[in-house]
Amino acid sequence: MTPEERQEIVRERQKGVTHANLAVQFGVSERTIYYTLRTEKDRCRDTRIRTKQVSVTLTPEELQGFDEVLARHGVSSRSAGVRLLIQSANGVFQPDQHLAEELKLFRAALNRVGNNVTQIAKRLNEARAKGIAPVFGERSLTQLRLLSGFVLDFADEVDALARRRVSNVTLEAHSALKGFADVQE
Repeated sequence: MTPEERQEIVRERQKGVTHANLAVQFGVSERTIYYTLRTEKDRCRDTRIRTKQVSVTLTPEELQGFDEVLARHGVSSRSAGVRLLIQSANGVFQPDQHLAEELKLFRAALNRVGNNVTQIAKRLNEARAKGIAPVFGERSLTQLRLLSGFVLDFADEVDALARRRVSNVTLEAHSALKGFADVQE
């Protein structure tokens, strides 16, 4: 088969023509068609010919922000920027073991708070069932204040943790873009 015939097989297959029809059309076996397609796929991979496309839909604000980041880092085009991010994504989007450990600690603390709230509710319900006005002294008020403070501190800690993680990912993404700033498309 000539190189032109091989390319025609690839083009026809991309249009959806079946392997059997291609074999009949070119007077070869189906195995030859499979082999031709596989050889072309390997050739594209070996020569680093780009054959896949990624598309994303953004808001105008997101696109403007992306363009600004690219300009700051001297990246020549959007496609080059996306390509650089994809190439460096292996280091950026890895599971964060530290974050997972901190969240486990937060979950345990939240369980303790939940138990305390359950105990308070249980005591108030028991008093109400007996027709007794619940004793709500200074000690109980102090405990509720401490509990409320803990919940607010907990929320602040989770927020700070998330912000640190986002900041870290942003720094890694900026570093990846900066490292490839001179790349031409």
